[in-house]
Amino acid sequence: MINRCPCCGYRTGCITCPVCFWTDPGQADPSAFVAVGGPNGDLSLNEARLNFALYGASHPRYREVVRKPRPDEIP
Repeated sequence: MINRCPCCGYRTGCITCPVCFWTDPGQADPSAFVAVGGPNGDLSLNEARLNFALYGASHPRYREVVRKPRPDEIP
């Protein structure tokens, strides 16, 4: 079973998702409002999800590096 990205929900199985460019720090949903630092900086998972809905990337600055999900990655 390939893990789903906690930000975009696609099954990429990557630490840094190529579909939204979120780097999974292993954060659980109850703490999704907390920015844990690391590669995602001061961005919380909730903010990244909102950005993905608006811009198609976890942060607007990543719009040029993300890609569309492949058919096998769609849940």
